[in-house]
Amino acid sequence: MLSVTDQRENLYPISDQASPYFDYYFRWFDFSVRYSAAIFEASTKAMQSFFNLAGKPRTEKSIENDIRTSFDTSLQESLKEENFANSLAEYVDAFVNLQTVLGRNEAFRYRAGLIADYNNRLEFLRTTLYRTPSETIKLNNNFELLHYISSEKKYKTPILIVGSLINRYYILDLLPKFSVVKNLMRQGFDVYATEWRTASNLNQDMTLENYARDFLETAIEKVKEISGSDKISLFGYCWGGIFALIYSTIHPENVKNLILHSTPIDSAANPTPVEIWTSHLNVDRDLDIMRNMPGSFVNLAFLIRNPLEPILKWPKFFSEPRSIDEIMQFFAVETWLYDSRPIIGGVYKKLVKDIYQKNLLIKNKMEVDGKLVDLQKITMPVMNIIGTRDDLVPPESSKSIMKVIPSSDKQLIEFPSGHTGICMSARAHEQLWPQVGKWLSERS
Repeated sequence: MLSVTDQRENLYPISDQASPYFDYYFRWFDFSVRYSAAIFEASTKAMQSFFNLAGKPRTEKSIENDIRTSFDTSLQESLKEENFANSLAEYVDAFVNLQTVLGRNEAFRYRAGLIADYNNRLEFLRTTLYRTPSETIKLNNNFELLHYISSEKKYKTPILIVGSLINRYYILDLLPKFSVVKNLMRQGFDVYATEWRTASNLNQDMTLENYARDFLETAIEKVKEISGSDKISLFGYCWGGIFALIYSTIHPENVKNLILHSTPIDSAANPTPVEIWTSHLNVDRDLDIMRNMPGSFVNLAFLIRNPLEPILKWPKFFSEPRSIDEIMQFFAVETWLYDSRPIIGGVYKKLVKDIYQKNLLIKNKMEVDGKLVDLQKITMPVMNIIGTRDDLVPPESSKSIMKVIPSSDKQLIEFPSGHTGICMSARAHEQLWPQVGKWLSERS
């Protein structure tokens, strides 16, 4: 069977000047057909599931759950296929190439700069509205360190939360009743958090080495200075867990305890569709033009992986009476989900190549700033928290680290929740985070 490119060249003997337009059209067409076919197949299987359940003694909710599960499972299987991932990557390449041909790359960057500037003007709201009161400490460039104000400190060892570069840190401090930060503070901990303002094109050449040395290392030294402690408990959320893990191998003398929360480490362990798509991207070419990975691309990838979820969850949520707290929580999570910042080009390129494409981290072959990220140096106490229903970071990807690190004091917590639920569900705050606090208190 001819590839899309071969079919195009056979049908149209086109000039080099027109080629990018046709290339974009055919890549878009190929991707659209494959995606539509995946949706159609998933819908067909969901309907078959419905008819198979007809007449059986089942509640309406259980039938709905079975149909949704059938649809989601079929769609995820199709979206993981190699042909689909290649089609999506080629479509992105064609889109980026067309922007260059049309002379839109500079306009694209200029618009990204305006969005970054607008987003930075909203930082005051992000750090104050419904957030736990904190002191903001300016570090290098756009980096900041938040020190949460508390009079209930029981333990000398401070906690530094390292957030992800994809979504913003405040998922761990979303609302007063559902705040991991406040939960840990109530248990007597001195809590800090890293914050990176919206990246602009000026940050495009920043590397993972810069992030580890100029920001994370500086933040940790500042925490040690303020707290008077010679070691800290390092808490990494999602990609922040990767940064925390890297730092802990380079400077294990500064880390008393390491907590990994929903951290992608092993890209070969049952990868999600988004992880597979990421591994197929031509990051060198794409980022040479875009400079930073736009937050809109990240949001679009999340939407593509399950297009019905954003549509159905609103009517489903409001189909029954809700309390003010529930409504606030719903809108707060929705705001956070799509408040994706641009990902710094240099950092994104390094993580995609080393982790998602070559899987070097779990193989103990990744290097940062010329130094091996040697997982054999993780000898401090380690807690690894994963959500068993996490569809963004597969549990298997996070669990792999437990087999590699030599720490004699390590604990794995598998909590029955998803990526966001593990941060802010009522059950997580009643059961999980007190358990985390107890573990930390015994080691602080």
